[in-house]
Amino acid sequence: MLSEIHHRQNRTAFKVRRAFQTSPSIEWSGSAGAVYPAIRRLVEAGLIDSTPIETGHKGSHLSLSPEGVAAVEGWICDPVRATSVGVDPFRLRAGLWATLDPAMRADALRRLRLTVEEELQRLTVSLDALDPVEQARSEWSIRLQTMRLRWLEDQGAGSKPE
Repeated sequence: MLSEIHHRQNRTAFKVRRAFQTSPSIEWSGSAGAVYPAIRRLVEAGLIDSTPIETGHKGSHLSLSPEGVAAVEGWICDPVRATSVGVDPFRLRAGLWATLDPAMRADALRRLRLTVEEELQRLTVSLDALDPVEQARSEWSIRLQTMRLRWLEDQGAGSKPE
C-alpha cells in the first residue's frame, strides 16, 4: 500500500483499492473490508499522512510521512526479503504433481501449460501502456511464467491431452 501511494501516485484510498482490484496477483484483496482498515492502521501508525479532500469529493488525500518513506525504502532494500522465494503456489505444487496418477498428472500439466500460455499473452499485450513500476513487475512476471513454461515442457506437458 505504501508503494501504491508513494511510487504509483495512487493518492486516495479508492485509488489504492482499485490498484489492488486490478492487480494480476489473486492473493491481494481489493475489498473495501481489507484496504480501508489497512490504510486506517497505517495512518494510525504514522506511516501515512491523510488530509481531507476539499474539492467537494468525499475522502482524503494520502501521502507518506517521513517514517512511511523510510519504511517503504527499508522494505525495498531488504535483501533477505527481496530474495526469498516466498509463497509460490507453482513451486509448492511442483513436486506433488509427480505423485498423481499418470493420466491425472498429464491432464494437470496440460491445463497448467495452457494457463501459463494465456497469462503470458495477457502480460505481453499491454506491457507498453503500463507505468514504469508496473512495467517492471510485468516484465518480471513474464520471465517467471516463461521459466514455468520451460519447466512444464521439460515435464512433457503438451498442449494436447495424452
